[in-house]
Amino acid sequence: MRERSDLTVATNNLLLPSEISPTVYRSLYLFGGTVRPSAQATIGPVTFAPNGSAGVEVNGDLALISVGGLTVSGGYSTSNIAEAQMMREMMDRSEEVAVLIDSTKFGRKLFAQFAPLEAATYIVTEVAPPEEFAEAFAERGIQVIHPD
Repeated sequence: MRERSDLTVATNNLLLPSEISPTVYRSLYLFGGTVRPSAQATIGPVTFAPNGSAGVEVNGDLALISVGGLTVSGGYSTSNIAEAQMMREMMDRSEEVAVLIDSTKFGRKLFAQFAPLEAATYIVTEVAPPEEFAEAFAERGIQVIHPD
């Protein structure tokens, strides 16, 4: 993102506002809600409700979603229901979805499953995924991005 400018960034990550250069974005929105200290994130609806009105829905070009678990049959999961609802809502409101997942999460199924495998456009990970996952991603047209 360092090469971009004039972006509108919306996040629930409490650390991002201090990490991202102001030259990259035109506006930076922090979704409200409950603070989850262990994740350094907020959890709440993906809407803005100014002055008690019905709210303003948001849509994105690209959602970056970090998940706690992924199985081929069950899809993406996390341990918190409110977080799962927020992630699913942002996935549904975005043109493309990049799921950020480290290799320890492949084959892991957590409490709240919130989207099927094909909900992602991209999988971003630090290593090539296990063969079962690589085949499933290829069958669904999901592009895998990793440094190897």
